Amino acid sequence: MRLEPLYVLRFRYPESYRAGEERLLLAEGEAHGRVTGRFRAANRARRRPDGSYLPMLNGAIETEAGTTVLLTLVGYGAPYAEPEGRVVAAVLHSAEGEHAWLNDVLGVVAGAVRNKEVVLEVAELVWEPIGE
Repeated sequence: MRLEPLYVLRFRYPESYRAGEERLLLAEGEAHGRVTGRFRAANRARRRPDGSYLPMLNGAIETEAGTTVLLTLVGYGAPYAEPEGRVVAAVLHSAEGEHAWLNDVLGVVAGAVRNKEVVLEVAELVWEPIGE
């Protein structure tokens, strides 16, 4: 297997709500790369006893061409990791038209939290024959 870059998401959470160990965070930002456009999402994250988060983010990228790419992201977030908060995750897409190829892509994510901005690098996990 190998990784091929897809896009970078940059966003902030201008609104958030909390109930116990769960949070609902509303995200606003943008995507740049093979998919470029405005990004909006809702993240219903659960906090684990160790302080890390389990994000469940559902969002949309409205591309510059006017098409919509829906995405679902799940993974782990370590907000207090040094020197910056870390995110590792997987992402699935749903799209039509020129971005329909994303429907068969498993995305993997490595990210960081920098000055309250979340930066996620999304790459396509490309299947290759397994060696002997």
